Amino acid sequence: MKHTGRHTGAFLLLFLTEGDSYGGKLLQKCEEELPVNPIDSAIIYRTLKKLEIEGAVESYLDTSDQDKLIKMYKITEVGKRKLEDFHVDIEAKIKNLSFFSNKYNEWKKEY
Repeated sequence: MKHTGRHTGAFLLLFLTEGDSYGGKLLQKCEEELPVNPIDSAIIYRTLKKLEIEGAVESYLDTSDQDKLIKMYKITEVGKRKLEDFHVDIEAKIKNLSFFSNKYNEWKKEY
């Protein structure tokens, strides 16, 4: 079964509520914290770009390390509202998926 990371934006915004971060660190958080991780680096950066265009995140260059500039991301007020929309959508999906799982388990017992 192929996963596409369709909720990547929700996870990235959620992680950005913990503080500003950069793409590689966000990918690491996805790898370490998500129970099922369908997200790779290409998906992360495409999603961050999309969120930036939508105004949900802002990027800036972190110059604290003189050897290299790091593109950092922070959540905006638009992003916080979008995160709430994601939450409502995900809660509804959980209800439908729970229904499916329960119904399937009932059928499996009879089968």
